Amino acid sequence: MQQSAISKKNHDIEVLRTVAIVFVILAHVAGILSPDSLYWRILDYARFGSGVDLFFCVSGFIITSSILSTVPKDKSLSAFANFTVPFWKKRFWRLMPSAIFWIFIVLLLAFIWGGKGQIIPFENMFTSALHALTQTQNFYFIECRPAGTCGELGIYWSLSLENQFYLLLPLLAFFLTDRKLALFFFVVFIIQVFLPRTLNAATPVMWPLRTDAVALGVIIAIFAHNAPSSRPYPRLLESKAFCAGAFMIALLLLALLSSPQPFLSFSVGITAVVSGFLVLLASYNRGCFSSHPTVRVFCDYIGSRSYSIYLTHVVALSLTKILFFSAATRYDGLHTALYLAFFLVATLLMSEFNYRIIEMPLRALGRKNKLKKPVAPFI
Repeated sequence: MQQSAISKKNHDIEVLRTVAIVFVILAHVAGILSPDSLYWRILDYARFGSGVDLFFCVSGFIITSSILSTVPKDKSLSAFANFTVPFWKKRFWRLMPSAIFWIFIVLLLAFIWGGKGQIIPFENMFTSALHALTQTQNFYFIECRPAGTCGELGIYWSLSLENQFYLLLPLLAFFLTDRKLALFFFVVFIIQVFLPRTLNAATPVMWPLRTDAVALGVIIAIFAHNAPSSRPYPRLLESKAFCAGAFMIALLLLALLSSPQPFLSFSVGITAVVSGFLVLLASYNRGCFSSHPTVRVFCDYIGSRSYSIYLTHVVALSLTKILFFSAATRYDGLHTALYLAFFLVATLLMSEFNYRIIEMPLRALGRKNKLKKPVAPFI
């Protein structure tokens, strides 16, 4: 594939986003399946929580790539403000309106049905909502998961961690050279990679505070930005057999590494490495994972809505339980198909609503919300 044929849109990244959100759904969908089903036995070997690590690595790559070319050489206070403030505003309008909307939807569900068997009591959900709104859910997760009081808002631990990370990223990018920035994040990665952080009955402190995958994404972005034409180009990316094989092996590893009884004590760190490998291949934007038109179209659609799906799928799971589950819940083939069909349709409809009505219009507002003139430095 010739350089001129490289698409501006990175379809391989959309494939990885699609994989990540599918893994997240696979990690949570067991809640509407029979505890005696084959799927619960599969979860003994693969919990699919590694989808979040893949999200982190993809996000680190994309966000860092988007800001490296805009880091000002001028290190004055006005340059600092004109670099960081628009970035933070853009991130806010990109993520928070959708998050806030679905937090209040979950609170409404808890107010009506909380404590009746399918949703935690409103008081517990309200506490969880406060942490989700203040972007501290990853710290609260250490306490609420073993207590069973996270509720549907437990997933906001990853959003909290990302927002904390991106509060610091532009500061580091402004004050550090690209080489020092890469070295800093390599240290961040290497400090964590060998830590035992398996999520099983206990909740390791570092599990919801992990940043090794996102650090690798940042390093890959720096590498790609500073050597776009001179960095080694793996000719294997032109081989469909290699791309398909590498993709499938990486996905298998991501699944197995999420086992509650992993074959390596530092499986979370290896998960970050596998995620980094996939993002590295995707960073070349050569269609390694997206050469087939059908795959490309499907993943472009799902990948673009992955954030909306992430926020809404837990709401769809709750609605499924509220509407269909009771003391006499049946798990035969027909009823299981009904639960799954309702869950998937509800997730797609709510995510489409969020994407079109909330996410995209307010993302556009965030792009316009820039400082119009330099901020005068303090005297």
